[in-house]
Amino acid sequence: MRFLKKTVLLGLLVLALLLLGIAVWTFSVLSDLPDVSILKQYRPSAASEVLDRTGTVMAHYYDRKFRVWIPIADLPDIVIRSVVIAEDDTFFGHQGVNYKAVWEALKHDVQKKRFARGGSTITQQMIKNVLLSKEKTVSRKLREFVLARRAEEVLTKRKILEIYLNEVEWGENIYGIEAASRWYFDRHAGELTPAEAALLAGMLPNPKYYDPFKRPDKARKRQEQVLFNMQQAKLLTPEEYQQALAEPLRLRDPSSGRFDLSAHANGSAKPCHLRVLEQVLLDVYGEQALYRSGMKLRTTLDRSLQESLSALVSSGSDTSAVLPDRVLAVREGTEIRALLCTENEEAVRFFLAPLGSPDRSFEVVTMDPESVTKEMIAVRPGGGEGPAPKAEAPEPVSGGTATGEEQGRDEKTAQ
Repeated sequence: MRFLKKTVLLGLLVLALLLLGIAVWTFSVLSDLPDVSILKQYRPSAASEVLDRTGTVMAHYYDRKFRVWIPIADLPDIVIRSVVIAEDDTFFGHQGVNYKAVWEALKHDVQKKRFARGGSTITQQMIKNVLLSKEKTVSRKLREFVLARRAEEVLTKRKILEIYLNEVEWGENIYGIEAASRWYFDRHAGELTPAEAALLAGMLPNPKYYDPFKRPDKARKRQEQVLFNMQQAKLLTPEEYQQALAEPLRLRDPSSGRFDLSAHANGSAKPCHLRVLEQVLLDVYGEQALYRSGMKLRTTLDRSLQESLSALVSSGSDTSAVLPDRVLAVREGTEIRALLCTENEEAVRFFLAPLGSPDRSFEVVTMDPESVTKEMIAVRPGGGEGPAPKAEAPEPVSGGTATGEEQGRDEKTAQ
């Protein structure tokens, strides 16, 4: 009997110590959690877009991560819903954590004897991407649970989706749905078809593996699964579902791109004229603003003319990090229309001759690249396709401030 009592007391002592240890560990893990209220004004680093005189995108300048911020108000409902169906079909019903999915993931991980499945909601993924690290540990997961619940208390569902859709990775150094849309389909995210939206949504579990450029069959299979789930959830009619399945996979053609993504495709090696332009912009705005603040800047350059002349003299193939001593500037009146890293002035003049008219004449000037200034290419804030506005352009968007929907709107408008 005495032995039994000692055994019970020893067991209770061990249990008490174990519970105390868990409590101390939990307190230490949760004692320094970040403040989720900062997410109300969150805006990730984004590429600056340089537009030509008509509003056509000429270049993106960014630091490693290619991201273009897009407010959720600019995204069609079908695009939002395709991601929700693919990643977290209970998103509009839970409060940050799907405990059933966590339990299923835990059982799967125990069977595999490793962290094979996370069971994370979109809210949890957003928290991990913005406030935490991607390490697979129990402590990080616990912090993620608590922060996800807190985030749901201070943010609307639409705000959570807006942050997630702009933050999540969609391939090698490609972040956010707008950058992904440009890279894979050469279009804005607001222009995606249901089939294209489903393909992007299907990539999210492993965007490098499901890259449609490298594994189109794998990406297509994932796309079909997402479309089927959307049809089952009545987000697509049977006719829309069949139409989306029949839509051929039309990926971006690098040779005729609407957006100049040559720098990303070539590992950040930019054509010479874009490096001259980059130097001008760095002198005006600095690295922080140019590479991270998501500015839109309108210039007097003409992308069509620039590309034609670059192809003529092959200056676009010059991706050396060192700028040449001299460049040719093609001016129309007082405004520069193109910058060329070549000494073949005769060929440039010959090309421009037929383009001249009583209302339009060009001048070719040899310049030191470092002498090209903001005033010569009339860099000014602005955006949108079409002719440059006569009125004063709006200020560029700065990093660290939220845009998009007002906080007061709830998730019903996204359903």
